[in-house]
Amino acid sequence: MAPSSADLLRAASARPRPSLQRPSYFFEGLRAQAFWPRESFPKVVALLEACASELSEEVQSLLEDALSSESGEEPPRTKRRRGIEGAEGRPDDRLERNKNICSRTEVTPRSSPWQPQGEGLHEGVWLKLELWARGGPLASGKAAPKTRAAVAACMSTGEAMAVPPGRAALSYMMCGAHVKPHCGPTNHRLRLHLPLLLPSPQMTGLTVAGEARAWDLHRCLIFDDSFEHEVQLPPLSREDALSDARVVLLLDLWHPDAGFLREQATQAVPEREKCSRKHAYTV
Repeated sequence: MAPSSADLLRAASARPRPSLQRPSYFFEGLRAQAFWPRESFPKVVALLEACASELSEEVQSLLEDALSSESGEEPPRTKRRRGIEGAEGRPDDRLERNKNICSRTEVTPRSSPWQPQGEGLHEGVWLKLELWARGGPLASGKAAPKTRAAVAACMSTGEAMAVPPGRAALSYMMCGAHVKPHCGPTNHRLRLHLPLLLPSPQMTGLTVAGEARAWDLHRCLIFDDSFEHEVQLPPLSREDALSDARVVLLLDLWHPDAGFLREQATQAVPEREKCSRKHAYTV
């Protein structure tokens, strides 16, 4: 008789694991490596990178509208080439207003789709717009319909983890943010980052299991977040809510060796939801 998902989770939580890989649930027999090649997930990578520019425009517009609603000004329509390069013709005094707006974004209205990270792991500005969790799309994702649709398409490929603890979100950080070293909840999922807005075409700041990698605009980066990982973004350069923004679309994927768990995906949903709620880190 095959073990149930609940049995698998109980067994996994009791197993030893490598020193830098410390999830709450550790499944043996899964390849352990900090970063994964994009070629391991051809469907999701092709789908997301094909629409990355369009998603960037949507996120940029969403942030501009959020800033304008905070400041009471018309949204600053910016000129973009690669990443965020500043607003054309923006008065210098707007920089200070944007700095003040950013300093308040850790306390966002409940009606805003952008909500603060609440795990106590970080310093600086770090917000999330949740798109998918607990096995389905979330209402907050309606604020970004194109991004929400792209996530839904990924969930139908079989490579993305549509069931808990799988999740998808937009993760917004300002330069200068620091996320303390921590480990995700399980090693049977991997995490994909698609950078949509960066201060420059390439940005450093992510370290996984002691190995640093840069984000490249519109290029997927995949890592195993059950390894200890940390984010340290470069210092603020322009103190501007847009020009110093790092926004990535994050999406959880099935570990390629976790086929036996994928078959159990429709079982033991309460256990998976409990795991998802306890560890909702969205670097």
